[in-house]
Amino acid sequence: MHNYLKIVAAMLIWSTWGIMIRWIALPPVVVLFYTALIASIAVPIILKVRGELDLSGVLTIWPLFTALALSSVVNNISYFYALEHTTVSNAVFTHYTAPIIVAALAPLLIAEKLQKITLISLPIAMAGMVMIIVAGGGLDLGGGSTRGILAGTVSGFAYAYLIILSRKLSQMLMHHKAVVVLLWITTAITAPATLAIDHEVSLPTALLLLTGGLVHSTVAPLLYFSALRRVMAQHAAVLGYIEPLAAVPLAALVLGERPSLSSLVGGFLIILSGYLVIRDATSRHDTLQ
Repeated sequence: MHNYLKIVAAMLIWSTWGIMIRWIALPPVVVLFYTALIASIAVPIILKVRGELDLSGVLTIWPLFTALALSSVVNNISYFYALEHTTVSNAVFTHYTAPIIVAALAPLLIAEKLQKITLISLPIAMAGMVMIIVAGGGLDLGGGSTRGILAGTVSGFAYAYLIILSRKLSQMLMHHKAVVVLLWITTAITAPATLAIDHEVSLPTALLLLTGGLVHSTVAPLLYFSALRRVMAQHAAVLGYIEPLAAVPLAALVLGERPSLSSLVGGFLIILSGYLVIRDATSRHDTLQ
């Protein structure tokens, strides 16, 4: 239960990204660079103080770490883009198609058995996606909202790979190493684009970036990665639905966004599909006890 609570805490922290992105008002790659840079300094310091900083063996599995970093970069940039170009509800609901993708890919990538419930939940999630797209104005690729919805969907796929790779590395007891290397590679990848983009960082923006770096990119990942040692990828993915459940009311309260009925129903269908997955997985786990 303790590890599940860690994931819940991380999801609640990440649920405020929508508000943060709107307030920061910088290009997604710039936000990712600064928050990753701050965290890439903070995380090693924290681990060093706790006596848990150990980077041995990283080079022997560098392809895994590189794939993890690329998944994270694509996930964050596309998700931040979605948060900027469509409503928070549309962005988070499309982002959280990830649990269904994890359920479909985990058997192939980390040998988690494909369950019949996946064949039931996947069409439900797809129906939810269609409703969200309709709420965003249909499949007009020139529309700003549609671009945001598509970016959210891309982030969902990238997030799914991130969860699967994180689970694999955590099983190998590489969770702390994964966080450090992930942040270092992310900072290196996003640095050139950030330097090329003309932008200004005011004092309020700097404080928001500092908060994102220390809380969203330091505390939350440390909680999440350490929990994945004991929590199945499938369970971790669906627990992620705590983020949209918190993010949408926050956006309504702070940003004044009122999601349409179609968008809410579509989001409900996606959440329902994820609930069915975790209920089935939990019942199987309890049966084996």
